[in-house]
Amino acid sequence: MQLEHSNGTGSAPQVIERGGRQLRYLAQSVLLEEMGVSHLARMVVYIVTGLVAAFIVWSSFTHIQEIASASGSIVPKSSVHTVQHLEGGIVSQILVQERQMVEAGQPLVRLDPAQAAADVEQIKARRAGLQLRAERLRAFATGRAPDFSFVEPRFVHLITDQSAINIANLDRWKTQIEVIKGEIAQKTEEIRSAKDQQDATRRQISLLSEEVQMRKTLFEAGHSSKVAYYDAKRSLAAVESELHRLEGQERTAREAISELDHRLKDLDSTQRQDALNELGTVTAELAQVEESLIRADDRAKRLTIDSPVRGFVQNLQVKTIGGVVPAGGVLMDIVPVDDELLVEARISTRDRGHVHEGQQASIKVTTYDFVRYGAVHGVVTALSATTFVDEKDGQPYYKAIIALDRPWVESQDNRLLPGMTVQADVITGDKTLLQYLLKPIYVSLAHAFHER
Repeated sequence: MQLEHSNGTGSAPQVIERGGRQLRYLAQSVLLEEMGVSHLARMVVYIVTGLVAAFIVWSSFTHIQEIASASGSIVPKSSVHTVQHLEGGIVSQILVQERQMVEAGQPLVRLDPAQAAADVEQIKARRAGLQLRAERLRAFATGRAPDFSFVEPRFVHLITDQSAINIANLDRWKTQIEVIKGEIAQKTEEIRSAKDQQDATRRQISLLSEEVQMRKTLFEAGHSSKVAYYDAKRSLAAVESELHRLEGQERTAREAISELDHRLKDLDSTQRQDALNELGTVTAELAQVEESLIRADDRAKRLTIDSPVRGFVQNLQVKTIGGVVPAGGVLMDIVPVDDELLVEARISTRDRGHVHEGQQASIKVTTYDFVRYGAVHGVVTALSATTFVDEKDGQPYYKAIIALDRPWVESQDNRLLPGMTVQADVITGDKTLLQYLLKPIYVSLAHAFHER
């Protein structure tokens, strides 16, 4: 090995030859210093430095999307249709099975019509009875014979009852009228008798007046006693008093006849007014019965429960013939297939502040492999105002509704169906790769020097 040595005179350095044995005893640091850096090492350093600088520049301009991942499922826009029955009943036929495809208007379940038919017939019988009663009252009020021909022959027993009631009412009314007319006739006879007695009494008064005058003349001439004269005057006074009594009796009888006439008129008007009042009550009750009949007919028509939409049967609750469906009970759900499909995603509370309406989303359907079939694009259209709680793990979440740009994956042969599970990646923003790499440093600096 050769080592250069300067002599300090400015001339070329002197080369000193050293042998291998001397080099073994030379210090390692001195050896490295005297040997210098190799050309290959310099090239490696330059290349690594250039690559790092290039990566920093590239990562500062390369943007990566930020996403909020959320699990969810495919749901129809109009939601699942719950099939219920308002009044309930006994199941007589089950026409569908779980997961069966049904058309809109297709019969699903039939309920036993016996009870509904009995209710309809009962209400119709009640309506017929009220109609007959109304006709009887109307005929009585107008003074004519009732016409029951409008009622169906099967209600003949009701016609018989109302006819009997009408006859009994007329007989009672006629009896009351006859009683009053009898009293009027009696009072009329009393008046006639009083008049006859008055005529006789007046003739008697005329004779007694002549007798009194004669007794007075004889008494004044001294041919008769004073006692006889006063006896004649007393007899005349008694007869005149009887005449006054008979006249009073006649007046009383005439007043009684006038009162009986009023009673007769009042009886007629009162009976007719009572009939009209009762007719008003019957008419109001008849209107209520008509409404009840409409409801009963509607219930009888709804004993066959039809599908509201085209879709799949789900959550079938009625499985036994003869089973009882409670009022308002759920029979099944119909999941529509022709409706617009949406994604109902569960956004975590951590991501809710970054998810907004109008943001784009990538939907990965679990049924179809994402690597092979790709994803479906969508847009966030709605977010719930508050959180819901997961029944399984108790974690809160927000509901997000995502509208899809098409109801299939890759091709129309791979159609989406309600109930399919999905993974929704909502694009919430973007940042550079350098920001991603420096984030741990930012976080560490933000929390550094604050420990106790």
